[in-house]
Amino acid sequence: MTLHPPRNISSIEGLGVNTTKSMQRINDNVSIGTEVWNSMKEPWKEGTTVIAEPGYIWTTKWELDKPYIITKFQDAVNNLIAIYCDVARPVQAIEDGFSFIDLYLDVWQVPGEEPRILDEDELVQAVEASYISPEEADEARRIANDLVISLKNDPEFLKF
Repeated sequence: MTLHPPRNISSIEGLGVNTTKSMQRINDNVSIGTEVWNSMKEPWKEGTTVIAEPGYIWTTKWELDKPYIITKFQDAVNNLIAIYCDVARPVQAIEDGFSFIDLYLDVWQVPGEEPRILDEDELVQAVEASYISPEEADEARRIANDLVISLKNDPEFLKF
């Protein structure tokens, strides 16, 4: 895999490529994006877990100034499949939505399993490529560890 500079991702574009998107503005600081997957050649997997196939739903909480976004993956009948947190520079407001700059690390949790941090290797490569500073990498690790703690200990964290 070729490492890329930190990417800007917006709530308007969403996270999925072939999805029907909608956005519910909760208040000036929070929006909930929903993406329902349309046709695709094959299911999308994270490891062995299918996270997207036609009818699957991705629900993402975009919250101003948070250094992450949270996405819940659900099957076509709303069963929770997994939770995915993108570690990022703080979420910013843009016209008609929000955006963030991805900082490589992610936190992944399948219901009934412990949350785990993904893509440490990408973070190390990003520092080596001078895409981010060592200090920003350390902050990304701190945020990822805080997300793990929240997923394990705070049932309110995922209420949206």
